[in-house]
Amino acid sequence: MHCCRSLVVVFFMVAPIARGETPSGTSDEIVGTWRGSSVCVDRQAAPACNDEQVVYEIRGMPGKPNMVTVKADKIVDGKRVPMGDLDFTHEAKSSTWITEFENARVHALWRLAVKGPTMTGTTILLPSKAVVRRMDLRKSMKSELYGHRAPGGRG
Repeated sequence: MHCCRSLVVVFFMVAPIARGETPSGTSDEIVGTWRGSSVCVDRQAAPACNDEQVVYEIRGMPGKPNMVTVKADKIVDGKRVPMGDLDFTHEAKSSTWITEFENARVHALWRLAVKGPTMTGTTILLPSKAVVRRMDLRKSMKSELYGHRAPGGRG
């Protein structure tokens, strides 16, 4: 009986990986190139905020499966303009990736949530907790990264 129970446990652990899903909390789910929008949602709290089309290049950190570096670019006149790099940590409780950023002008919490090929996120001002930005991105396929078109003209 113990053998059967062990097989059931192993099945439920391996089945998501066999379906192409990655274990929550590992950088595999988020690593890659993501493209989409970053939109201002509270211009009273953040009057200098601008809506942007963005590209996030996300890479894992060797030896740290629950951490990644996000290289964020915005698109201006069709060209990528670097905005900076941020290190994110996976927060198990919320199953999201978070980082806190602070400089002389702003203190904010960024939160990113990955679900398959989509990623959503928010930027929250601290200490007010005002949500000032929402991100909506899709993971780029390799054919999109190199300018090749997929069969059927899309991609």
